[in-house]
Amino acid sequence: MPQPLAYLNGELVPADQAVLPVFDAGVVQGASVAENLRTFGHQLFRLDEHLDRFAHSLAAVGFDTGLGSSQLAGICHDLVAHNCVALDAEDDLGLVLFATAGPYASYSGQPAGSLKAQPTLCAHTFPLPFELWATLQAEGLHLVTTSVRQLPEASIDPAIKHRSRLHYYLADLEASRIEPGARAVLLDNEGRLTETAAASLLLVRNQQVIAPPTDGVLPSISADVVEELCHKTGLEFTRKQLWPDDLTDADEALVASTPYCLGPVTRFNDSDVGSGEPGPVYDQLMTAWDRLVDIDIRKQVQRGAARRGGPHQLVHETENRS
Repeated sequence: MPQPLAYLNGELVPADQAVLPVFDAGVVQGASVAENLRTFGHQLFRLDEHLDRFAHSLAAVGFDTGLGSSQLAGICHDLVAHNCVALDAEDDLGLVLFATAGPYASYSGQPAGSLKAQPTLCAHTFPLPFELWATLQAEGLHLVTTSVRQLPEASIDPAIKHRSRLHYYLADLEASRIEPGARAVLLDNEGRLTETAAASLLLVRNQQVIAPPTDGVLPSISADVVEELCHKTGLEFTRKQLWPDDLTDADEALVASTPYCLGPVTRFNDSDVGSGEPGPVYDQLMTAWDRLVDIDIRKQVQRGAARRGGPHQLVHETENRS
């Protein structure tokens, strides 16, 4: 079987050799932007949309990789084509594309001025870990509010998909202390609902799917897919400010994220959401997503989890935001 490859600074290398120096600014400062994609049937899903968002993030932080979207797309397609060869036909890949600010001069040990301010660019793939999402999709997620708040827009524009995510880690750590297996949903400084560490939040009320406004959360490609599916299935999709009481009173709540698409939220702050079980709108939207990609997504997750030895607890996963 061919060894998986990764792309690092202009070269395709064995995946286990795609490493960053300890003085890279992505390590030192978390100065990094990223996209996380997945395949369906070994074909990348919504690649153009992810590359557009990546380009926005790069421009916002001033990273110039020297490559355009078409070149980045070629890198992604080449990696998937090579790395899918060793993959089971029923499995799929995740793909991470990220850029950092490059060498952090004062830690590099190099003479001043000898290092060019050139970003590090990397892309790598991984088999999707379906075992992490089997219980989520079958039984639902418990969300809790924590003392850790969303970063204010004055600090980091929420439209930038970045890896400065210690606040997400700390929020989920606090949530797991409140109840093992619970995840944090972050409030902003006004106390409004924003998103989780790894997903967008959606509420369902009277056959209407409601998302927070895009000026306070990462513009979500998965939420955009949900909006498309709502139009196809006769559901209304809208955006408005959401508060904890809105989640308490919702008929259903959902999390949307690239790797598993949608998951039901069945508990919030230790109380049931709706019936306390995955609801009919969740099922309706997942069935529509199945038709969109020609795969039974929930069945793929359950079968993949079984092949990997059953479901496992999802802990501190902050990379896969929508």
